[in-house]
Amino acid sequence: MSSLTNEWQLETGENSTKYIIYIDNFDKKIKTFSTGRKISSKSFKLCNSSFQVLIYPGGESSHYDQYVSVCLKNRSKWQVKAKTSFSVLNKNIAKSVSEQYFESEGLKNTQGVTKFLPHVRCKRNDLLTNGVLAVEVDVELLQENILDNTELIAKDATEKLQCLEKTVHVQTGEIKQLQEYIEGMESRTHTQTNVLKNMIRDLTMSLPQNTLNNTPKTSVTLECPVCLEVAGPPMRLKQCGQGHILCDSCHARTEELNEDDQVGCPGLGLCPTCRQNITGRPTQLERILGLV
Repeated sequence: MSSLTNEWQLETGENSTKYIIYIDNFDKKIKTFSTGRKISSKSFKLCNSSFQVLIYPGGESSHYDQYVSVCLKNRSKWQVKAKTSFSVLNKNIAKSVSEQYFESEGLKNTQGVTKFLPHVRCKRNDLLTNGVLAVEVDVELLQENILDNTELIAKDATEKLQCLEKTVHVQTGEIKQLQEYIEGMESRTHTQTNVLKNMIRDLTMSLPQNTLNNTPKTSVTLECPVCLEVAGPPMRLKQCGQGHILCDSCHARTEELNEDDQVGCPGLGLCPTCRQNITGRPTQLERILGLV
């Protein structure tokens, strides 16, 4: 039941019914409802068909803005033929609509009276009882062109397909907008990449050439201070306490000369650089030079 109305239905025959709608404060609604704004009843059944009453306090259109308009709407999924009468309860006002076909959808699924009540009579001392308008609608159903299940299923499928096509159309537009956005992003990214490449190229060209070519080289070369031979395999080394080196062969020769009693040369067997005693091998240095 609508929050704006109180509604009652009374069956008057096998294929006829009386539907009564009570609308409170109707004189105020005439002033506040714009033209075309309607009050809708709840749907009611008659045989297999469904109907709904529409009431326009400000008139159905601008041509009838000084009248209250009423109509009956077919809510069924098939065509019906009916005869309708609209009246005000306990008042000497009644207007009928001749036998007509109601389509299942579109503008032709409603039939009514555009000049049902003039606004000048919608007053509490005239057609309104304590501000309440009571509208009676008598409907006689003459024919129902009921669709079979196959037709109903086909119609529902068509409606769903139309709804799906509309959804696809909307989503296609959204996808197109997204593609355009992505293409714009890719274009901006490409431009930014080119700018960065140009900046790197300009920076590279501004650097001194020797800065780019000078790559540090880590190489160690040592010579024996006695024979001046560059240290390399299979040479072995000796060192003194100060870290000075000489090759193993030169050290061995000085040792042999020192052991010969006929040669009395002081300093043989000592470090040729600082004249201190030879203490052993520089093992770590030999590993670095690849001698061991």
